[in-house]
Amino acid sequence: MEGKPVSIVLPEIENAVFIEGYPGIGLVGHIAANFLAKELNMEMIGYVESSFIPPMTLILEGKPNPPLRFYGKDNLIIAVADIYLPPTLINEIAKEIANYLKENNAEKVISLGGMGIGIFKEKFEVWGVGGTEEENNELKNLGVKLLEYGSISGMSGRLLWEASKRGIKSYVILGETFGDRPDPRAAANVVEVLNKMLNLNVSVEPLLREAEMIEEQLRKMHEQMEKARRSVEKQYETMYL
Repeated sequence: MEGKPVSIVLPEIENAVFIEGYPGIGLVGHIAANFLAKELNMEMIGYVESSFIPPMTLILEGKPNPPLRFYGKDNLIIAVADIYLPPTLINEIAKEIANYLKENNAEKVISLGGMGIGIFKEKFEVWGVGGTEEENNELKNLGVKLLEYGSISGMSGRLLWEASKRGIKSYVILGETFGDRPDPRAAANVVEVLNKMLNLNVSVEPLLREAEMIEEQLRKMHEQMEKARRSVEKQYETMYL
């Protein structure tokens, strides 16, 4: 490992199912991955080491934690990050993760994220893409809309490429989101796909309740802004009477 810009500190886990949820649009992947780690009672089993990671330690339940870490239970590994990383560092981390997974005969790699659509809809969809046609068919059978053109940036996009070119079954699952705020509802939609894909049986009710709280706060803010706007308009009308 000496001389490498990035090291993956992780025990050898054969036939792993690896889920990545680094921060991105709407923090969808980040919210979903952390939620899964908590709901499945997973423990921290490793971390990413690099002198290029910003100097910080995250305090969780009174204990120091690295900002880029791995949670594990049985053969399931979840990768989370609490900071945004420069593209060059993401490239190196994705390569090291893919190398580790190849060496340990990983079963599959699933990246979670958001797709910003900038509009409100009655029903927000889940999109996805796999490393091969076989993986695309699996996603399609799960009710996921296939992304046929476009680009996927960040860790999700890079890990899809690094894993697929090593012959590891790989997928990216993206929940539609308005994109301007953390979106637990989009994260819940992504987790529902994982429930069907991996038979996790994780309830998304806590995420939906959180989404309702955020939406209610936004509704109240909108009402306050509208009330303030009408008040200003009324003042101008009075001035020119």
